[in-house]
Formats: sequence, structure tokens, C-alpha cells
Amino acid sequence: FDEIHIELARELKKSAAERKTDYDNINAATREQEKLRKEIMETYGFTQVSRNDLIRYRLYLELKDNGFKTLYSNTYIPKEKVFSGDFDIEHIIPQAKLFDDSFSNKTLELRDVNREKSNLTAYDYVATKGEAELNEYLNRIRFLNRPGSKSKYKKLLMREADIPSDFINRDLRDSQY
Repeated sequence: FDEIHIELARELKKSAAERKTDYDNINAATREQEKLRKEIMETYGFTQVSRNDLIRYRLYLELKDNGFKTLYSNTYIPKEKVFSGDFDIEHIIPQAKLFDDSFSNKTLELRDVNREKSNLTAYDYVATKGEAELNEYLNRIRFLNRPGSKSKYKKLLMREADIPSDFINRDLRDSQY
């Protein structure tokens, strides 16, 4: 055999054109990851780049439009500190509440702020800081309200009361696997 093609339940209902688009998107994402992997190796001197390193670096690059400042505390992240222990990969909505470990539910934040936030949603955490801080936060995250980032933007606005408690799309995806 030269190739084995496995189709999952979620793919069977798609047309050939839709499957080709998915395939092309996967290939583009793979090329982008390889580009970032090389960039990390050259810039930071890594000999190996883990999946977690790639996620951390992508989250850092995502903050470019905010001046490489964190979303909750508005702390500048110097390029040389991206892989230090000073900043955590933080779940916008705690995993324990939404069971979502996707990229759209992550951001970089100061380790101390991440600990202080604990099990609150991003919105609820910033709201505890006062109305002025909440308004600044809402202005800061506005750059994410665009195609490709809308999911993250919605999560950044989600209160604990808005977290769905019923059957969600993730449950359907999990059952397909």
C-alpha cells in the first residue's frame, strides 16, 4: 500500500470539495507550524520544539496587536521572557468548567495573575478588579473581535453564568472518536 485513508464519522457527511478544503487547511497549518518551529529554534536556540512551545509562541504572536501585552493585567511580555517561568499558558474559561483545552480558550498571563484568577472566567476575574479595570479590559480585547479570533473573543466575554451546562458540540466530537 502507498497510502491508507481513514475517514471519521464527522467526515462522511462532507462532500469531496469540503474534504479537500479541510485537507488543504491541515496542510497549510502544518506548514505554518514548521515555519514557527524553525523560528523558535533560530531565535531562542532550542534544539527541539515541543507542542507546548509552539502553543506558547503562537499565543505570544497573537498578542502583537495588543503590543505584546497580556489581556488581563496588560503586562508587557519581552520576547526573551516568552519561555521563562514568569508567564503561564492560561485557560480563559477554566478547564474544570468547560472542559475546553483548545487554542481559543488559552492566552498568556503572568504566573501570579493566573494563580490569583484561580477558577474564575477571565471576565469574572477582571470584573473583581473594579469597573474601570473591566472597561480597560473590554477595550484591550476588542482586537480579537475579527474572523479567526471570534471564538476566543466570545470566551473572553463569557461569565460563569453563561457557561453551557447541557450537551455541547464537544460532546458530539468526542463521541465520533
